[in-house]
Amino acid sequence: MDAQIQIIDQKRAHKKSRIWAFVFLVFFGVLGFLIYTSFYNPSFAKSITGNIIKDRGGTIDIDAVLTPSEKLEINSKMDKIELKISSGNFFVGKEELKLNKASIVIDGFNGKLIFNKNNIEKLDGKTENIFVDGISITSSSNMKILLEKSDFSFLKIHNFHLDDLNYRTSGIVKLNNGKVLVNLNDEDFKIEEFQGDLELVRDRFKLNGIIKKSNLGFIDIKATKNIENKTS
Repeated sequence: MDAQIQIIDQKRAHKKSRIWAFVFLVFFGVLGFLIYTSFYNPSFAKSITGNIIKDRGGTIDIDAVLTPSEKLEINSKMDKIELKISSGNFFVGKEELKLNKASIVIDGFNGKLIFNKNNIEKLDGKTENIFVDGISITSSSNMKILLEKSDFSFLKIHNFHLDDLNYRTSGIVKLNNGKVLVNLNDEDFKIEEFQGDLELVRDRFKLNGIIKKSNLGFIDIKATKNIENKTS
């Protein structure tokens, strides 16, 4: 009877050792795969991540908080522009407004906007309606406006189109509601066919919308459907 018990215990011990050996094998296999794809074959990681996004179908949702680029130029229709400036000469039609610490809301803008993180270099186009400190100053629709060399503390653009954006930056990028998260540290950020919103407050640059294609660090992602430019 004692011999039989000893044999059963030896079998259990052997079974447990096989289970632990299998666990260690899986663990080191996954670890080795991650090291290989990260350092020796990053293109393989690109293809896997890209396929995850592609299989979702449609466009790619993007939500990014980054350091701003040195300069950005947008030439598009924009549903709305919200702007807080410290000073500047604002031309509305044939009138010139000398503004000091003013809040500006521009509805239905179509034209060009060039800016960096502190300064509006040029805002030039036509608009449907303008509010300065909550007061409408528009005399007619489709009015010409111009603002140049004006410092600002807040800028938000609603629903506009950007063909591409490419610069080195740091920050966090979330794709498809956080299913893919990329933490950039002075790395390449490139997107194509962006449609959505932008917000810039000092060194905080936010993008929220959809894109057709992106390159984030060493990860390439492409949507399976072209994005319709709703602002054109």
